[in-house]
Amino acid sequence: MSKKLLSIFVLTIFVLATVLAGCSSSKNNTSSANETNTQKQETVEPVTIKLGMWSSSPAEKKIVDDQIAKFKEKYPNIDVQIETIVGDYMQKLQTELASNTAPDIFYLDSMPAPQLMSSGVLEPLDDYIKKYNVDVNDFEPALLSAFQWEGKTYGLPKDFNTLALFYNKDMFKAAGINESPKTWEELRDVAKKLTKDGVKGLVLSADLARFDAFINQNGGSVYQDGKVTLNLPENAQALDFYVGLITKDKVADTPQNMGEGWNGDAFAAKKAAMAIEGGWMIPFLKEKASDLNYGIAELPAGKQKSTMAFTVAYVMNKNSQHKDEAFKLIEFLTGKEGQQFVVDSGLALPSRKSMQEGFKEKYPERAAFVDGASYAVPWQFGLYGTKVVDAANKACEALIMKQISSAQQALDNTQKEVGQ
Repeated sequence: MSKKLLSIFVLTIFVLATVLAGCSSSKNNTSSANETNTQKQETVEPVTIKLGMWSSSPAEKKIVDDQIAKFKEKYPNIDVQIETIVGDYMQKLQTELASNTAPDIFYLDSMPAPQLMSSGVLEPLDDYIKKYNVDVNDFEPALLSAFQWEGKTYGLPKDFNTLALFYNKDMFKAAGINESPKTWEELRDVAKKLTKDGVKGLVLSADLARFDAFINQNGGSVYQDGKVTLNLPENAQALDFYVGLITKDKVADTPQNMGEGWNGDAFAAKKAAMAIEGGWMIPFLKEKASDLNYGIAELPAGKQKSTMAFTVAYVMNKNSQHKDEAFKLIEFLTGKEGQQFVVDSGLALPSRKSMQEGFKEKYPERAAFVDGASYAVPWQFGLYGTKVVDAANKACEALIMKQISSAQQALDNTQKEVGQ
């Protein structure tokens, strides 16, 4: 090969190598750029979610603080700020909702829930529940149903309490009573044996939040299918039995007639051997009467078992700017990880059925509250809410004070007062 041809061959090889190297470099640069763009897309911007709650005990505040700290470990990009609403919670919350300054998620009690669910200020959660595969079947039906409206779910319950029968073990033993009453008849008989030496067998308040359990036990109902049903015959029969323990049998009385503020005070002061209350009685008695020897049993049954379910849910503001992040917080707080803090505290009952056996193992003396969940009725009366409660309470008070003699007549008057 001539020198000239050799030079042309070498030059050609050099050019080809340069071109190939350039292509490779270009490819690598493009790949690098793509990786950089992907990294930028995967970078999650920090988000702040505001959580609204009412002013409560330090113990409840600690539960929420601990839950949020755990949530931050899982979602470090989501900052959670607590807004404690003091004073009239619902009034201030509605003002904030109207001015578009309300928190992203917030507490909502079952009683006023229908007003907010029907007004369009809450975000339906169904799409998020489906998107994040939340097992809503693990919630107690009575709790979840309290936050459902016209086929949509607006809240996930964070915890709850039911009513149970508190009884003084020492008084039971002194009266020769070996077990708690299981029926209405047994309740009356046991109360008679315990009524002596200035002590009443039972303390009862003129409060629908207590005697509604008796109405439901008798097959009655204060509200059903969107209508107020205060004056059903079954309701009158139940109220007659409830008030009759005070006015006819003389085995019970109101806390006010005992010189006390509420049922807990009368029970703690040993002025009554039995009281119908919820789990909130436990910390109260620990502080008020730490030496009181008491037990807790399911409520005595009428025609059927029934108790009340008092619950609060986390709901989402429809105007939240970060709805997915807000739901992730709701999901965590009402999920198993978040609920574990509720179990550990013992302050309330976990709303998930799968967590309740663990609660009973930790607090076996409180089993009656958990066992009542399966037949509990939510504390809620649609859009009539407190109007029903106020009217029913007045009817009960009138019967106790003997301003009217017939429970049926009292409830007929109440039905008219409510406007149905």
